[in-house]
Amino acid sequence: MNWILSENRYLRFFSFSVFYVAQGLPIGLISIALPAYLAEQGAGPGQIASFIAISGLPWGFKLLAGPVMDRFTFLPMGRRRPWVVSAQFGLLIAIVTLGTVPDPVNNMVLLTWVAFVVNGFAAVQDVAVDGMAIDVLPAQERGRANAFMAFGQVAGYSASAALSAMAMAAFGIKGATWILAIGIALIFVWSVAVRERERERILPWSNGEATPQSVELQADDWRSIFLNLFKVMFLRASILLVVMTFFWRMAAGFWISAAPVIVVQELGYESTDYSYWTAITGFISACIGLLVGPLIDRSGSQRILLFSLLGLACTHVFAGMNTSLWSVSWFPLVILSLDNLFQQAIFISFIAIHMNICWKQVSATQFAIYMAWSNLARSIGAWIYGQVEPFLTSGQVFLAMGLCCVIAAVLLHLVNLVIHNEQIERLDGHLA
Repeated sequence: MNWILSENRYLRFFSFSVFYVAQGLPIGLISIALPAYLAEQGAGPGQIASFIAISGLPWGFKLLAGPVMDRFTFLPMGRRRPWVVSAQFGLLIAIVTLGTVPDPVNNMVLLTWVAFVVNGFAAVQDVAVDGMAIDVLPAQERGRANAFMAFGQVAGYSASAALSAMAMAAFGIKGATWILAIGIALIFVWSVAVRERERERILPWSNGEATPQSVELQADDWRSIFLNLFKVMFLRASILLVVMTFFWRMAAGFWISAAPVIVVQELGYESTDYSYWTAITGFISACIGLLVGPLIDRSGSQRILLFSLLGLACTHVFAGMNTSLWSVSWFPLVILSLDNLFQQAIFISFIAIHMNICWKQVSATQFAIYMAWSNLARSIGAWIYGQVEPFLTSGQVFLAMGLCCVIAAVLLHLVNLVIHNEQIERLDGHLA
């Protein structure tokens, strides 16, 4: 078998899916199963909220890893792969360490900071994998690859949440972490086995050399990184996509804040019903999302993203204008399913279009900024919802979400990727 990512399409699809599974495994444990376990063991709501907030911080600050990866690496092993391998190994050690915390409920501070380290390695691996994908994935494959990557993350955290919950019920946290450690160890072995390009080393002490492509793309100093980043981030397409992201994710912030309250408090469903619906429809949407990838490669990420934003806008407007149907049992489930379906399509095409606008000179930093801004914009949206909620009815909240998605679609329509790519080529020419 050809174990070179740049030369084997199916190896690329499988490898990036597996690497995203590795990111999903700690998410399922730390963000879903472990908080429920702590609540069952008698931890207070404040303790659990602090645990989730602090342990999840690395995902919001992962953009800090981008400049370091663009500046430092071990080129004989590849431009991004040394970081993937190192982060994967660190994730393995950290997840095992998490299982050694004694009496977790009475050692919440220690548990929280070990979980912080686990998420830190997972976030670094995320940035490294995204940078590697931009480097080795041809533009015509990014739609399908992103569909597999998104599915891998959903599969990872869904399986992790279920297995961790069962393992902790029987063996405690240590049992759950050892089960996850087996999966993470297998993925670590896979990260060692594959290489970015031919002639590169498998391990630092094995035979191999840096390829001309890696040497050409590697930044020599901090000044060049931030100067190049400034040049590409302030191109017109980049600015429009940043603003587009804000409106889309503001709607998402409204959704995550309003949906559970409406379903549980206004409609009278159990909180477990909402959790089950979200998990099941999310996984089904991820499976259907595998079909979106080929559509992106054929029709373009911008077109699929535009249609998905408009579909999400129609879903929210329809829900907001038909509040009388909310009491019908099937209606909330339909809205939830459509929201998950369109959000999955948006997520896949969103990643693809941002990969396509990245400049390989600073791709890790640039892409990390886009993804970190996406997370921050959703948090801002949730905060804005808290400020305006007293003045809006539930139906008006959905109409506001629909309006945000329409504005995002209009901004996306103004993006010209052809001109952007020409500008990137001119930047390459200036460097040469």
